[in-house]
Amino acid sequence: MIKFFRKIRQKSISDNRISKYILYALGEIILVVIGILMALQINNWNTDSERRDEESILLKALKEDFLENRKRLHETITYQKGMLDYSNSFIKLITSKTNKTVSTDSILKLKAYGANSWYRAELVNSTFKTIISSGKSDIIQNRNLIKKLVEFSTDLESGFEDDYESKESLVFINTIAYPFELDFMSEEDKQDFGYKSSKDSIRKSMDKLLSNKSYLGALINKTGIESGRLDYQKKLLDKTNEILKEINAESN
Repeated sequence: MIKFFRKIRQKSISDNRISKYILYALGEIILVVIGILMALQINNWNTDSERRDEESILLKALKEDFLENRKRLHETITYQKGMLDYSNSFIKLITSKTNKTVSTDSILKLKAYGANSWYRAELVNSTFKTIISSGKSDIIQNRNLIKKLVEFSTDLESGFEDDYESKESLVFINTIAYPFELDFMSEEDKQDFGYKSSKDSIRKSMDKLLSNKSYLGALINKTGIESGRLDYQKKLLDKTNEILKEINAESN
């Protein structure tokens, strides 16, 4: 096409037809501009296609992370509910006047699964952190998804304080119980350590532990914190489901 215009331009010059030459020269310029614009558009299409491919990869990785998070949160919430049931039953037992009639095995079960238990879902957030640190958050077109990911990450970080306080209560509970732990061991463990204790000795140790007001206070404090931590895990599960909903909407 450009050669065609060149021939016409040369003929126009030779025929001294300046006006036609100018028109054909303008046409040549327009063709060049159109070619440049088309090349830029193709480049933009290619770039956009690459970004969409990268977005698809990131969304897939995010989905895998949050499917795993949902699984872990479901498991942790189930364990925490059980632990709170045991803890509350243990508190009621300690504060009742009938705890001396309850078998030591039953009390040890409440102690093990209530007072001594602690759970936290170890959640996956590596893909989102990579997206932020690499400055690729603009690749994901769904800005509502980015907003929810930021909220989830913020909520995840804010839960550490309650975790710390709960662990402190757990440490305090265990410290109080340490003097009696030899009696509370299983018979097999006692044999391994060469330790013997009578049923009366076990009962006396149990009564001393249950009458310790600091132990009861620490257990009540830990149970209260754990109730808040359970609500926190449920909140994270709700946000996880919202994020998965946004991701699935983008994948469809």
